[in-house]
Amino acid sequence: MSITPPDNPVEVARIALKRLSERGLPPTPDNYAQFYNAIVTIKSPQTKAPEELQQAWQVLCQVDEAVGEASEAMQQLIDTLDSERGAMLVSLGRLQHARDAHAARRASVEETHNTLADLLDSVITSTNSIHSTVSASHSDLQSIRDSVRHIEEDLAFNRRMLEQDALTGTFNRQGLDHHLAREVKVALRNGGRLTAVIFDLDDFKQINDTHGHLIGDQVLVHVANLTRVVLRENDLLVRYGGEEFLILLTDTDVNGASYVIDRLRTVAGRTPFLHKGQRIEVSFSTGIAQLRPDENGRALLLRADEALYRAKNTGKSRTEIAPA
Repeated sequence: MSITPPDNPVEVARIALKRLSERGLPPTPDNYAQFYNAIVTIKSPQTKAPEELQQAWQVLCQVDEAVGEASEAMQQLIDTLDSERGAMLVSLGRLQHARDAHAARRASVEETHNTLADLLDSVITSTNSIHSTVSASHSDLQSIRDSVRHIEEDLAFNRRMLEQDALTGTFNRQGLDHHLAREVKVALRNGGRLTAVIFDLDDFKQINDTHGHLIGDQVLVHVANLTRVVLRENDLLVRYGGEEFLILLTDTDVNGASYVIDRLRTVAGRTPFLHKGQRIEVSFSTGIAQLRPDENGRALLLRADEALYRAKNTGKSRTEIAPA
């Protein structure tokens, strides 16, 4: 799952120094300041306008995809050069063997084969030159590939910061947008199952009114952490609204999703939030919908949201499943 961004200068400084070390750059004031400022800028999205955040996120996603495609193409070229370099070495060995064999016969047929010997020498020299060029190009491409890999890591880090809910460390709506279309495409292409779960904390306003918003925020973090316990690594957890969370379960049907929610209710019941020695009970209502073969991600979420609405209007701590 996502990692909570650093909130203090010491942690930001540690990450900046780590980035410098990974790239083999000296920790000069200029280098350090460049990385420090970049991390602070990315990790503090609340200082930017929503439109600027959206534009920055979209650009990062586009650049990330372009770099990924270029990286794949470069790796294919490196693999091809590896293969061709091996073939050149084999051919070069055969040519050298032929030249040596010809030299052994040269005494008896020297006048006939002078031209062939010169031709072989020329071909061998050219092949050696080509092989040296390919080897140098291969080394250069490897260096470029390493640089591209560092760029990919930075892009992924920056995108995660923009896709992350600052309070709970879960994905936010932007993170959901980035992953939803991809997961739907994979599920439809592979005939797999994809299920959306939206759950909303019951009577959360009462928790805020009774204990204050700071405690309410801590309850949200508590619920997010409990949810991570029952999820797999490839499941997606999103803070969908103020006290709403969304779970995107890959390769899972509505029965599997119901089992996950039942486990979460059990874990929440056994692990209450404590404030000054007092238990704050947390319950939630849930809507579940499984992807249909003819719908997109937005339609899937809409059906899950409608199921949640029915659950909240028929009682607390209930689960409603959208029609298939």
